[in-house]
Amino acid sequence: MVLATSPLVAVGGLIVIMVLTGLVYWDAQRVGFDRPRLWAGIVAVSMGIGLALHVFVGTVPIPGLLVIVLAGIVFYLFERDDVVRGEDPPDPHELPGGPPVDERRGDNGAEEDSR
Repeated sequence: MVLATSPLVAVGGLIVIMVLTGLVYWDAQRVGFDRPRLWAGIVAVSMGIGLALHVFVGTVPIPGLLVIVLAGIVFYLFERDDVVRGEDPPDPHELPGGPPVDERRGDNGAEEDSR
């Protein structure tokens, strides 16, 4: 095992992990996830593995570390989007957060010109 590259990097990484894990837990509770501790744990584990590889191995390429570190956050954001938007199939004629298609149509059913 290689000694830690820098104690500052290790301590700073642990602080970042704790803050982001707390934010994920808070947000998961606020949005209404079934298991917010599980998602906070997934984020903490993925970020912890990336930090440990960087600090103790040191020869892991940075792009690979970024994939490991961001995997938990990305999975959480995908799940969050499903929880917030629901399980309805997407409509290819609408933008997320935009008005429904029926509200943009005029009396004759044709698209209104918004110029």
